[in-house]
Amino acid sequence: MNHELKSHEIAIVISPKGYEDGEWEGDVDVNLAMSANSPLQDEIQAHIINLATLMSSFLDVANDYPDVYELVEERRNFLMGLAEDDDEEELDVVQEGNVYTLNKWTKTEGSA
Repeated sequence: MNHELKSHEIAIVISPKGYEDGEWEGDVDVNLAMSANSPLQDEIQAHIINLATLMSSFLDVANDYPDVYELVEERRNFLMGLAEDDDEEELDVVQEGNVYTLNKWTKTEGSA
């Protein structure tokens, strides 16, 4: 997937750090890329760079706070339609003779 950066775009570029001979230890370098002759007004450019640097800081913060990583991962999954939606799962009980088959969402009461 190639993307030619347009003059008004600013990109976050993530690359594997220390990648040699197919070996990688999991660290990444995060950089910003932009056109040298951007037509954006200075305040617009500054705002976008601010957003991009905030986004790129996520990895460092998530490294120190795993709960933040999980929260952002859940939101990303939701936004991309990857989240499991328990509410949409069909709640059913299947009865065959005197055997009842429940799924993990079935609410029960009493004892067996």
